[in-house]
Amino acid sequence: MRKWLPLVFVLCLLAGCSTDIGYKTVNTTSEDGQQAENVLKDDPRIKNAVLLIHDDRLIAGLRVNTFDRFNKREIAKEVEKKFRKMYPGMKVTVSADSKVLLETNKLIDKKDTEHYTKKMKKISSLVKEET
Repeated sequence: MRKWLPLVFVLCLLAGCSTDIGYKTVNTTSEDGQQAENVLKDDPRIKNAVLLIHDDRLIAGLRVNTFDRFNKREIAKEVEKKFRKMYPGMKVTVSADSKVLLETNKLIDKKDTEHYTKKMKKISSLVKEET
């Protein structure tokens, strides 16, 4: 039993580091959110994505595959360009930065739809922030 204890510890440690969100979409508008979700799912470079469409705003947080992370800004720009064509009247924010993905996911999990607009503006400002 003592021989297995370090292996169990390492497996628990690795399982705790996993942040696999998958693809999550929340749409509170009459716009077709399935189109945007399909764009994200069809791109083989994107591993996880969180998409929130509310009022006149669209925010997408992306996580790209390990070998594509050196091009994550270009991937985010390509996806943002596609979304701007699909939703011309919306303010679109797409980022491959982890903080945008996590904050958007946290906002969706809270299900506080009354404050979506205010929080979405705050998340959009995070993109402009340099780290």
